[in-house]
Amino acid sequence: MKKISLQMIYTFLFISLFFGCKKDASTNIITPPTAGSLAFKTSVSSVVLSAATDASTVVTFNFKAASFGANVVPTYSLEFDLPADTSGANAWANAVIVKLPAGTLSKAYLGSDFNSLLANQLLLPTGTVSTLAIRLKAEVNQNTGAVSVIKPIYSSLTMAVNPYKATIEYPALIVKGGNSWKTPTVRSNGFVLTSSKFNSKYEGYLNLPNADGYGGDAFQLVSSKDATKVYGWGGTATTMNLTGGNLYLSPSPAYMKVNADVDALTITYTPVKFFISGDDNGWSTSSTPLVYNATTMKWVAANVSLTAGKTFVFTANGGYDISYKVDATGALVYSGAPTWGGINIPITKTGIFTITLDLSAGDGNYTYSVK
Repeated sequence: MKKISLQMIYTFLFISLFFGCKKDASTNIITPPTAGSLAFKTSVSSVVLSAATDASTVVTFNFKAASFGANVVPTYSLEFDLPADTSGANAWANAVIVKLPAGTLSKAYLGSDFNSLLANQLLLPTGTVSTLAIRLKAEVNQNTGAVSVIKPIYSSLTMAVNPYKATIEYPALIVKGGNSWKTPTVRSNGFVLTSSKFNSKYEGYLNLPNADGYGGDAFQLVSSKDATKVYGWGGTATTMNLTGGNLYLSPSPAYMKVNADVDALTITYTPVKFFISGDDNGWSTSSTPLVYNATTMKWVAANVSLTAGKTFVFTANGGYDISYKVDATGALVYSGAPTWGGINIPITKTGIFTITLDLSAGDGNYTYSVK
């Protein structure tokens, strides 16, 4: 009887050990999930962005937790790219990668953040619809930092996006009217010089119609970074000082390109008038003028005949020393001396158009339109 009991105990222990080992082994078997099991989706299929959507949630990406069939914790990331870059040997190589916090199964974007990703990081054209490819990546990382032998799982989708060109608030010198000349008390377009490279150099276009002042317009420049720094007369027409009186011009042109350097304490003024020069007018630098509108602070040329496939450039004062083209993203950029860069502005449709040049927001935020 005792012998039979011992045999039963041994048998029970063996069975328990067998099933215990089997259970332990089963928890360490990796079974990669399918892409479909992630249920990756977006809250909207398309989004149009503008300044009005900056503070709102415009899109949310959701998915389910990836189960690899083992006691492992996966990590997730979202990859954003153009569809043309998602195939071939270098597929997704140019993607913008956004790693998600541990335990996160969704990612919501405010309009300002999503617009920055599209326009500034992916360099998508603004004001037009593009297709965006988004890929969810679920992976198991090694604690040691070594490359995991477990292959990541991907799930992809696309959506239509229309980003906008956001006006960046660069450091500025704000025009303060001198004597009796009244100017806005807050930073306003048409009354700023900006530093697009965030350095000591500021640029902008000002319309100073000889409102008052000795021999010309009297004004000072107030730093947007430190209101106690007020730049005024430095002893000559091209110098500034933090303790000087009003800057003034003699004589005072109505509209000018102004460059100031707060380290060198220098300032220069160049009177300008703008023209359209391109294929359609034989690249004339004088036959198609723009007219300045002091109310809107924009240069406008109406009833301009343009032909699809041709190009044009904004020129000034009968030459190219001060001129504007576009960069690879379609943004308006300075193309005159001494850089001579930029790409001629392409014309996409044939017809009669109104062309507008807006230089009122300061360097880095110059824009144009063809409508």
